[in-house]
Amino acid sequence: FATWAGSLLDGTHPIVIIAEPGREQEAATRLGRVGFDNVAGYLDGGMSALGSRSDLISRTQRVTAASLAEQLASAAPPLILDVRGAKEWEAARISGSLNIPLTHLEEQITQVPRGRRIAVHCASGYRSAIAASLLARHGITDVEDLVGGIAAWEAARNQTVVHPG
Repeated sequence: FATWAGSLLDGTHPIVIIAEPGREQEAATRLGRVGFDNVAGYLDGGMSALGSRSDLISRTQRVTAASLAEQLASAAPPLILDVRGAKEWEAARISGSLNIPLTHLEEQITQVPRGRRIAVHCASGYRSAIAASLLARHGITDVEDLVGGIAAWEAARNQTVVHPG
């Protein structure tokens, strides 16, 4: 996670760590290794401390490969947002997908259409979960995250566009 923190966070803002209890120091150390020394503290109890505070938590809808394939065949398909790197996208992608690598999503957020359902994916699900959060921060909330990413899409034998070469 430290690599993504280094790519996506603003180091001038204080960081509050939300980690599994007992792993707070490890998280702070990992952040420090990528130059994030402005750790203000941690949430005692990790995510479980937020259990009674549903007003502070939002959840991203998740979609399976089979369900997404059905949605794409419908009259109102979602836009597929692929947040993998350009070379990954060129190698194999879901037809019609929009590629904005996660590291460029904030700067290219205006390319993501509003008022349309978005299905976001990456290779396995880690980057797309981060992307869904970034989209929500920018007011784009009709978002689904493809469970298992393109790996699950291909495992379900759904069609991909393969770069000729």
